[in-house]
Amino acid sequence: MIYGKITKQSKYLMTPVVFATALNVYAQDQSELPDFTEEDIFIDIPQVISATHLSQKLTEAPAAITIIDQDMIEASGAINIPDLFRLVPGMQVYHISTNKMGVTYHGMSDDFPSRMEVMINGRSIYIPLLSTVVWETVGITLDDIDHIEVVRGSNVPTHGSNAFLGAINIITKSPVAESGTAVRTTTGALGTQNITARHSNTLSNISYTLSAGREENDGSDYYKDGARNTFITLSGSITPNLSDTIHFDIGATKGYAYRGDSDKTDLIDANFSPRDHESNFQDFRWSRVLDNQSELQLRYTHNYLNLDTENYNSAEQLALYEGIPSIGPFTSVEIASVLLEHNNGIAPRDTERGTIQTHEVGLLYTSNPTNNINLALGSEFKYERAKSDILLQYPDKEWIDESSWQLFGNIQYQATEKITLNAGSMLEKSSIAGSAISYRTALNYALSDTSSVRTAHSQAHRMPSLLEANRRYIVDISAIALAPAGTLFDNNVLPNRDLEPEQINSFEIGFLKLWPEYHSHFDLRVFYEDINDAVVRSKRIDTDVNIDEPFNDHHDISANNGEWTNQGAELQFKYTVPGPHKNTILFNYSYNQTRGIWNRGAYKPPEGDPRIVPLNPVSPLHTASLVLSAKPTNNSLLSLSQYYMDHAEWLEGFSDKNSGRTNYTRTDMKVSNTFQLDMNTELEVSLIVQNLFDKEYAEFYSNNIFERRTYLQMGLTF
Repeated sequence: MIYGKITKQSKYLMTPVVFATALNVYAQDQSELPDFTEEDIFIDIPQVISATHLSQKLTEAPAAITIIDQDMIEASGAINIPDLFRLVPGMQVYHISTNKMGVTYHGMSDDFPSRMEVMINGRSIYIPLLSTVVWETVGITLDDIDHIEVVRGSNVPTHGSNAFLGAINIITKSPVAESGTAVRTTTGALGTQNITARHSNTLSNISYTLSAGREENDGSDYYKDGARNTFITLSGSITPNLSDTIHFDIGATKGYAYRGDSDKTDLIDANFSPRDHESNFQDFRWSRVLDNQSELQLRYTHNYLNLDTENYNSAEQLALYEGIPSIGPFTSVEIASVLLEHNNGIAPRDTERGTIQTHEVGLLYTSNPTNNINLALGSEFKYERAKSDILLQYPDKEWIDESSWQLFGNIQYQATEKITLNAGSMLEKSSIAGSAISYRTALNYALSDTSSVRTAHSQAHRMPSLLEANRRYIVDISAIALAPAGTLFDNNVLPNRDLEPEQINSFEIGFLKLWPEYHSHFDLRVFYEDINDAVVRSKRIDTDVNIDEPFNDHHDISANNGEWTNQGAELQFKYTVPGPHKNTILFNYSYNQTRGIWNRGAYKPPEGDPRIVPLNPVSPLHTASLVLSAKPTNNSLLSLSQYYMDHAEWLEGFSDKNSGRTNYTRTDMKVSNTFQLDMNTELEVSLIVQNLFDKEYAEFYSNNIFERRTYLQMGLTF
């Protein structure tokens, strides 16, 4: 990748590849470097890569992008990675239970939020078995992050189907930029006991960072929905010569997190139980600088995740079916016993159970053929497979697999000094849903060196996930007397291999103004998004399936039964007060009006009239955040963060407007001080209080109460 101008905010770009490029060019002809000056290296206009695979000035990117840098991570008082996204306009973060978090852009979500790609150094951590991200298994912490790029708006032409509404790229710290050892502990609310350590070093042509940790808590006092996770990761780079660089990320996690229904006040009904997880990943990227203008990158990624839940014991299993009416001489208990025996005794406490494996091979070519043209061309092949005795019940096969192929390209053309044009397209072909072409065009007009106006249009598609097309959960009662062969019991879930790709048409106008000397900016995005053929869960009456009273004749199925529009505006303003200390104000606001319908399917047999549900309040109309960060001295920090989210009726979760807890305001505080113990050793002590004023509120579920939470952190660097 040809990086062009490198910035302070984009320290991650200053990798061995960049220096190898500079040295290689120098060896060829010193006269070719008249523009590569110290001013170029330390210019303050941020550059980003997540919008197009090209290194671009933020003022020339074809999308609205929020950069969460280390200063904002430090000031936020966040304990986990999802909490950081409360700092992004248009994004919602919520606890589904104490240790299950959801992150979504423009709402319209349930307890498994999809339609947004999440990556670590470009490696997708989206889980096809659940069509979401399982945040507690990602294997990194806040201390590992250099910065995060959040693309606000559809980014399918660059990152594929999962980036339907947006994309997150978490970029970790480069071992080239830091060396030494750091240890951090966090204790406090919910019985939290976290300890993490990282060590970075450079040996000859190898730079590496080794991170490990253990994080655990007891969960809420009522539900006792605790979690534990241990992880280890090794990342770094090898530069065997001036033209080649090999980047690697290897890691593994193991632990558990309790899962259940925190909408239930009765502990038995809530049914919390541990869901174990075990994962590993390997990500290798080989980059070769071909000449002064072009670079080639080859990538291989493997992800593995196993989730396991408990089954009900015998007595609990029988109780599950005690409501079954008797048939002839058979009692409900006898029928329940036959049901359990005929269905292999499987009665899971939670559905998050199964194993996934993904393999990805990608090729990316970037070039700067002329002074005013930058282009990226690439292709990627992905193979993923999954098995689950709950979500993917197939009698004739254990694994369900999917293969997909992508061909994409992005080009940036500097038409004049003022006008920058971007165009991108992606062809995706899936073994599940055929093929689709997505594209985006954008025009950026520079009002000055530090401000621009952007207009963009995108038509993009999202392929149905492996789970959406193949989910099959059957309780077969064929073995029961008087039940016809092939009869299914109650609320079964059947697959739908006829799903079509979802489609989005989005239009936006953006204005960006930077004040580099103050590390400040103002970003405004006005948007309109039209989503059609959205894949949602629906009911269906299937006359081909044998149904006999007293069992009902419905089953769940994924169908292209949703459509809605989002329209509104979002802004971000960051201002750093001039002076010896970084005193910063960050304000985010989003207004998003959602209108649409969800066809829930046939609810009134035998006529099968569909139930049409309006989607008007499924996204919060207003969300906002405000961060005030002050550094009274070089070694101290005081920050206050205020968050507001309006009422939202999620596709899952509570929606009682009379509960008094449908919107919330939360204030967090962080106070920290760093003590210089000697020339090479620092001790940092931080006090973090979330929901400082103890204004209890419910997140997602009405009984999932967020109270005041206090944490003490201590970090030692040497």
